Amino acid sequence: MAILRTADRASYFALASHGLVGRSPACTLRLDAPEVSGEHARIAYADGRWHVRDLGSRNGTFVNGARVHPGAPRPLSTGDRIGFGDPSAAFTLADASPPVAMARRLSTDAMMPAEDRMLALPSPDAPAACVFEGERGEWIVEIDGLARAARDGEVVTVAGEAFMLHLPVAVVSTVDAGARRLTLADCEIGLRVSQDEERVEVTLLGAGGARVIAPRAHHYTLLTLARARLRDADAAGLVEAQRGWMSVEDLCRALAMDEGRLNVDIYRIRQDFAGLGVADAAAVIERRRGSRQLRVSTARITVATMA
Repeated sequence: MAILRTADRASYFALASHGLVGRSPACTLRLDAPEVSGEHARIAYADGRWHVRDLGSRNGTFVNGARVHPGAPRPLSTGDRIGFGDPSAAFTLADASPPVAMARRLSTDAMMPAEDRMLALPSPDAPAACVFEGERGEWIVEIDGLARAARDGEVVTVAGEAFMLHLPVAVVSTVDAGARRLTLADCEIGLRVSQDEERVEVTLLGAGGARVIAPRAHHYTLLTLARARLRDADAAGLVEAQRGWMSVEDLCRALAMDEGRLNVDIYRIRQDFAGLGVADAAAVIERRRGSRQLRVSTARITVATMA
């Protein structure tokens, strides 16, 4: 995640994959300074690095004290000082790493970056909506129990608050097969439940051996979905795409919880798998497009009773 630091080091700003800098309410980075134009400059990530482009501002944009030619993108590197209208009040590009998904809270302009490749809205503590990258590089938003495609720049309303999504364009590149990240397709999920069903332990079996997650309360939600998946595995006439689905309403009744608590459990399950290094951790719980149904995405799952 790229970071701009103010000259006094008192404030930091996370950079979206592209955004305007200026005094206008339309700007991602709003600067309340008289020398800054309404839409002063644009900062964007392209071709593997960050660039700043002056938009014909009256007082100019500066990189390391040198004025940027209007309209021409100027490449940036870590440590570069960027001034908008006043070269002496420059920001420092403290981190030039690639962009991550973000949401801008429109009431305050605060930028919220994704954590573990997932964006929880309005917050990770109350994830009424979740935005994450799908297996083909597309962005997905889950809101009100439904999953749909998400678009860069769209505004979603969650818990009465409006957020603008800033979603980087996925770039698929060739990687060393030996360095390929672990995915759900590489793994088997093993669940062990105590006889009183008070504790559920999760084990991920894959390349590199077994990874164990100690019992946590939200694992019972994963267990309930796993049992639905295993039950349907033996059902006559059901193909793979039809197996294991439960409606949000049925799942909430089975777990004796409301949908808000269910969303928290799903987010925490996904965080568990992200913590184990699974690249597509958000996909462990899958929502059926056009319906309020969900399931464990993999059929490679076992359930056993603790001795």
